[in-house]
Amino acid sequence: MRAIATLAAVTALGLSSACSGGGNASDASAYTVVVSAPLTTQPWVGQFVERGARLAVEQVNAAGGVGASHRKLKLVVLDDAGSPRTAVANARRAVSEKAAAFITSGVGATAVADVSGPAQLPVFVVFDGGASLIDPDKRPTMFRIAPANKPMATRLADYVAARHPKVALIVDDSSYGRDGAVALKAGLARDRIPIVSSSVVTTDGTGVSPALVGARRAGATLVVTWASAPVVAGVVRGARSSKWSVPLFTGPTGEDPLVRQQLADHRDWINGMHFVSFRITAEVGPKPFEKFRTAYEKRFGADKVGVSEGGRPVVMPPDYAMFSYDSVKLLAACLDKSNDVGAPLMRALDDTVITGANGDERGFIPGQREGVVSDDMYFARFDGFRFTPVNDDVLSENLPTVPQ
Repeated sequence: MRAIATLAAVTALGLSSACSGGGNASDASAYTVVVSAPLTTQPWVGQFVERGARLAVEQVNAAGGVGASHRKLKLVVLDDAGSPRTAVANARRAVSEKAAAFITSGVGATAVADVSGPAQLPVFVVFDGGASLIDPDKRPTMFRIAPANKPMATRLADYVAARHPKVALIVDDSSYGRDGAVALKAGLARDRIPIVSSSVVTTDGTGVSPALVGARRAGATLVVTWASAPVVAGVVRGARSSKWSVPLFTGPTGEDPLVRQQLADHRDWINGMHFVSFRITAEVGPKPFEKFRTAYEKRFGADKVGVSEGGRPVVMPPDYAMFSYDSVKLLAACLDKSNDVGAPLMRALDDTVITGANGDERGFIPGQREGVVSDDMYFARFDGFRFTPVNDDVLSENLPTVPQ
């Protein structure tokens, strides 16, 4: 992932060419795909949502488009700046343009569903794992192709249970943090793991120091953080700068390059931090992901984290970009069947399965809106500024280390 200054220029370019995606923006017959992402407020998230979708749109168009009529896809990229209100406005624009699909990190997703539902506009959530977002009965147009919080939290609780920890929970006040807290508390309760301290801080990291003081005074032997990258970095810095060697665990934002950028002056502090996320490679082996990565990096270049290890720049594997990529590829396969948007497309989504970027199957069945299964979750551990799968978890230990 590129450093923040570089990313700002990339974001500006993406916004100025919002309607480019391998198709002709003036072609009224093209199927429109709208991406709504926090490009300016969460650069890592915004970039992988946009780039994964853009690569897939360009590949579909280069292969001849969609259906017998070879209709092209047109990509529209909008910055929601992390604002639910803006995300809803973006969804209204998608509806007004009769878009085929709306791809989002999950910002404002429940409100977006109120807009997408009447229009039967499929919405693909490609980051936020909150249980409150997905409900096939209340929000039938919401599909998630990303790991859900519940299985990640359950796996985390099971993984640490043998340590008999006393957990301090630190989350932020975003929907990501709140939903993560609910899942974590349920998972820890299931394994009878006590939570001795629970704190909610703001997404910019304000309040981290008091939360850590409270956790330490409460006798916590393990700290779990489910929050934005600034909060994760703040927890690591606060704990290690005070000489507290407590084990640190986090959710998917642990791999956000911003965490490492903010800890660039202390490689040793992030060393040993664990995060739970989805496995990058599948049972079929690493070749499908390597093929996807080659195409991604040929198009966009390697994503530099902004730190170095052993004299070499650390690069970020385009792992989460697979979800917006798979969303577009699944959409194209469904449009091949439906030849239309709205209700026909929604019906096609109930019986279409594709092979995703890493070799896993992606698709849905009636009444099911989760596209990543619980067996796809794994644990990684930082060794300096690079991370590797852990070797003491049955679903992680045989996974290959992805070059970084």
